[in-house]
Amino acid sequence: MEPMFVIAAILVTIALLRFIFKIDFKKAEQLSVNKELEEITEKFPENIEIAKEMLEMLDNKNVKIEEAQNTTTSLYIAITNKILIADLKNNYGRIQTIAHECLHSVQDRRVLMFNFIFSNIFIIFWLVMSILTVTKVITDTSTIMFILLLFTLIRIVVRGYLETDAMTKSRYLAEQYINKKNIITKEEKEKLLTQYDEINKIGIPFIIVRLLLTPLLEILIYAIIALVI
Repeated sequence: MEPMFVIAAILVTIALLRFIFKIDFKKAEQLSVNKELEEITEKFPENIEIAKEMLEMLDNKNVKIEEAQNTTTSLYIAITNKILIADLKNNYGRIQTIAHECLHSVQDRRVLMFNFIFSNIFIIFWLVMSILTVTKVITDTSTIMFILLLFTLIRIVVRGYLETDAMTKSRYLAEQYINKKNIITKEEKEKLLTQYDEINKIGIPFIIVRLLLTPLLEILIYAIIALVI
């Protein structure tokens, strides 16, 4: 497996993904701000309280919940069974975002743990192989690239399953939560959910592409190292 071939294949794949999914970053940025919906969302409890109530709805009360500072990324950490909620103070999408992480917490734990462990193994393997290739300890780069591609396939399938499952269900969990609280009007609820649907039209393809691009870029970097060395 020649490095030049791998580089060309990855660049073509990236270009095709951008073309097929037609991700509009400008539109996504415009959707991130909506003063009217922010005012509607302010009527709901604080983020940690929302997460606790959603976890009760999912019959999963053993999850730790923390609010992270100076970050816009929320995540569920399987190894510690903890949800970290980003700084979403003025973000009208916070209900759906919290729903997404709560749904991760009830997914098959074997798959969650495999994803966590395997992702870290991939990163360590990539880093070690890159160093050994740069120092010319490893000369058979074709075998390494084949292993990286195989690992990437496994990584994408597992992570893709977890994210797709949470993304598709989060909107409905958010709606169930909004209905349960019953603190906004029907019109306000429809406006909020309609905007969530708009976000998902752009956000779901974006996340899928990001899941594909991250490991592909790591392989691309290794292929460039192999080519130069």
